[in-house]
Amino acid sequence: MSRLRGMPTGRLLTLTGALLFGVFFVVAFVFRRTGVSQETLSIVAGVMAYGFIAFAAAIAWRAWRRRPGPAERAVSRYLSTHPAVVAWLGTPLTLEMPAVPDPDGRPGQANLTVAVAGPLGDASADIVLARLNREWEVLHAVLVLDGERVPLTPLKR
Repeated sequence: MSRLRGMPTGRLLTLTGALLFGVFFVVAFVFRRTGVSQETLSIVAGVMAYGFIAFAAAIAWRAWRRRPGPAERAVSRYLSTHPAVVAWLGTPLTLEMPAVPDPDGRPGQANLTVAVAGPLGDASADIVLARLNREWEVLHAVLVLDGERVPLTPLKR
């Protein structure tokens, strides 16, 4: 089950559809061999189709709930476009970020430690975020690479 959690939504839906189609194929083969009516087979197909739709809706809801929030998007954008981070770690970057609670449109602040990995190495970033209007902004950031602290200058907008 843990392998399914990290699977992309499209792949999970495709595999589920293929599995249900395979099960229906076996059920249809057995039903035809035992002389079960076409009407009963149609009911089984309908039930499986509704089951797939319910599963697809649950997967889509899960993907919607797991999408990154505005603070996570701001940190990702900041780190992936910062020249010093790209120079030290390369691209593409993968980030492991803690969840940032959304203050429901009110001003807020968050202090994060983000694990950053790239093709040239691994590091962590200590980041201070603030939400003033509707957007999160990175106020201060430091890249910690092999114990060395590299201050990251603010990016121009």
